[in-house]
Amino acid sequence: MGMDDPFEKVSWMRPPELGGWEYLIAHRSRRLWTVYHESYDLCACARWSHYWRYRGRIHTLTGPGMMMLEPGELHRTLSVPPEAAFKVALIPVSAVEAAATEFGAHGAIHLARAETADPDLTNAVWRLGEAIERADVEALELQTMQAMVLRRLFDHAERSPRINPRIDEAIAVNRARDYLLDRLHEPVSLDELTAAAGLGRFQLLRAFSRHFGVPPHAFQLHLRIERGRELLRRGAPAGLVAIEVGFCDQSHFTRHFKKITGVTPGEYAGR
Repeated sequence: MGMDDPFEKVSWMRPPELGGWEYLIAHRSRRLWTVYHESYDLCACARWSHYWRYRGRIHTLTGPGMMMLEPGELHRTLSVPPEAAFKVALIPVSAVEAAATEFGAHGAIHLARAETADPDLTNAVWRLGEAIERADVEALELQTMQAMVLRRLFDHAERSPRINPRIDEAIAVNRARDYLLDRLHEPVSLDELTAAAGLGRFQLLRAFSRHFGVPPHAFQLHLRIERGRELLRRGAPAGLVAIEVGFCDQSHFTRHFKKITGVTPGEYAGR
C-alpha cells in the first residue's frame, strides 16, 4: 500500500483538556506501521488478525482487543485486517507516573503483556477516542474517561497498584456534589472537582459513582436538564434555556434533553 492511500483516514488529536495526551484515530488503514514509542501507547483495535513484532517476539490479536506498548520500545506491524480501524491513546510517562503515585505506587510501571482482549480497557480507550472526535464533550467528561483508561491500564501492570480507601469518602463526594450544584452553568475540570472534594481523581470517581450511581459529569448533566425543565415550564425559549443551563448550543441541549426525558424541549414545553 502506498503512503498516499486515498481510502485511509488518519487523524492526530491533542485535546488541551487531556494535558499532553495525544490520540491517533485511523479508519480504513492498510499500512504496516513502524513506530518508536516514547509514551505508553494503547491501541484499541475494532477488528482482529493484527500481527506485530515487539521486544523480539511476534504478537497476535485474534479478536477485538488492545495492543499495549511501553516507552523506549519500537514495534513493527506485520499484518493487519482489511481496512483496519483503531484508536490509539499515547500517554506521557509523566501522566502514568503521576497516576500511579495516587495509588501509592512508585517507580516505572511495566505491563505484564503486550496484548489483551480485556473488553474494559479496550472499550475505555475506544470510547475516549469517540468522545474526542465529538466537538461538544466538556472537559470533565473527557478527563473522567481519561482517568478510566489509566485505571484499567493498571489492571495490566506487572504489579498493579491499588487505592487505599479513606474513611471520609462520604464527606468528599458531598463536597463534589455541592461544587457541581454551585457551578451548574460552568464547565468544571476534574482537577477543580478533586480539589474541592479533597480526594484524588481515582478515589473520587469511584466513590462518587458508588454513592450517586453515575460519574460526576453525568450527574452534572442531569442537574442541567432538571434546571432546563424548570425554565421551560416557565415559558423560556429552548435556545435561551440551553445557554442558561450551560450547553454550548440548542442542538446539544436538545440531544441530551431527549436522551434523558424521552421528548425534545419543544415537545416538553408544549404539554
